[in-house]
Order: sequence, then C-alpha cells, then structure tokens
Amino acid sequence: MRMAADEYSILNSKHFIGIHGYLIVYSVASKQSFEMARIIRDKILNHLAVDWIPLVIVGNKSDLRPEQRQVTPEDGKALAAEFKCAWTEASARYNENVQKAFELMIQEVEKSQNPGEPAGGSKCQVM
Repeated sequence: MRMAADEYSILNSKHFIGIHGYLIVYSVASKQSFEMARIIRDKILNHLAVDWIPLVIVGNKSDLRPEQRQVTPEDGKALAAEFKCAWTEASARYNENVQKAFELMIQEVEKSQNPGEPAGGSKCQVM
C-alpha cells in the first residue's frame, strides 16, 4: 500500500476553485476507503484554512450483504457527527439514495451561505 504517496496526490489546487461544498464517497466494503475520507476532508480544510466546509459523507455499496461490509452505518454516522456534516448510504448499482446525497449537499451549501437562518439545529444531518 502506497498511502503516503496517495495522500499527497489526491487533491490539487484545481479541486478548490469555485467549489461551494464537497461530497466524499467511500465504499462500505473497504475500511481503507473509509479512512481515506478523513484524509481527504483534512486536506480540504487545511488547504482552505477553515474549520468547517459544507460536506456530505456517502457510504456507497449499501446493497452489499452484511458479511461483505467492512464499514457499518454506525461508523459512517459517527464520522459525520465528528465532522458536523451530513451522511447517508447509497447504492450506485441500484440508484438508491444517490439523489438524496445531492439533496443533502444542497442543504449543506445553503446552510453555509445562510448561517443566520434556522437550519433545524446542528450542522449535521444523518439520513
């Protein structure tokens, strides 16, 4: 595994120009991809020099059988709570919750652009 090299080549400056929010997708079948979500989010925060960004964490392949999973829904929810962001699981294969992920992204961006308006409590929404 060459994670050290991958950590420094994941994102470059073009990934930050004119962006209002981020959607980070991991595979529920890969603990490594789940851990990479944290690295990507930290790199974004570091590059932008901010403490929070509009973000949705998406666990893909939600259609897999439980024994095929390496990441539980509880793991995803805990990460979202830590990041103060939205989270959902989706299945690209069956087009389940794909639209919901983008709807959550819109909500996160709107909350960041209208911080004075009530957003239903916290900056975290778990679906």
